Amino acid sequence: MNKEFMPQDTLRNNDPALPKSPVCHLRVWHSATSVEHRGEFESRCEKLLDPQELASADRFRRTTTRNQHVVGRAMARRLLGATNVAPQQIQFAAGAFGKPEVVTPPEAVLPFNIAHTDGLVLCGVANQQADLVGVDVESLDRRTSTDLAERYFAKPEIEFLRDKPADQQQYFFLRIWTLKEAFIKAIGTGLHTPLADFAFEGIDGDRPRIRFLEPGLERGKKWNFVCFQPREGFIAAAAIVAKEERSHVMVDWHPFEDLIEGCRESR
Repeated sequence: MNKEFMPQDTLRNNDPALPKSPVCHLRVWHSATSVEHRGEFESRCEKLLDPQELASADRFRRTTTRNQHVVGRAMARRLLGATNVAPQQIQFAAGAFGKPEVVTPPEAVLPFNIAHTDGLVLCGVANQQADLVGVDVESLDRRTSTDLAERYFAKPEIEFLRDKPADQQQYFFLRIWTLKEAFIKAIGTGLHTPLADFAFEGIDGDRPRIRFLEPGLERGKKWNFVCFQPREGFIAAAAIVAKEERSHVMVDWHPFEDLIEGCRESR
């Protein structure tokens, strides 16, 4: 499944005499993880990790958290290694606020982001036409409340939720939450950026839009957002900025298990 976005006020270029717009492509891969035990799939993923990542995984007390860490890092290595690089050769470093980035080899230096919740992990990897990328995922069973929205969300978003029927408020809360998380992960600051400093509009449409309520966040960039349900029971969002505003932005999503030999049979 995929979505394609066109820059505002830009028409598709069908004239072969004119230069084609570049394509900024984000592929979001999703993988189920075991919540209660360390399964065969997680064991296969461990083979892609380096000793330091395995040691970090073993420090998690909850099995589900350990599995999320293992699968997330394995996804990043496998997907970034699709550029004819062995997954084990990829080296990561943390950015100023802890967001992982590829250091070497140069062929694997691509915008990427990992997100996880109990039972599901996402890894989004974009091509060289992308500037910033962020993804987030939540279970639709996650408990929410209007108090939580009033504590963290911007005023326009709180009013949007209040106008929704009670049986829809949880869904739209999670839609807003994943959009916000995808944005702050894309810019690399995480929750150091207050969630009330920006608001989303068109939340119930195909093209959510961001409105900056505090100066400095916009950074002169054109943002593209998409919400989707990668699997039953989960909701996710992706944020992407292309290096060139004239780019066609495409986002699609795929099951990661198809890339790990034998995992479909072992799940």
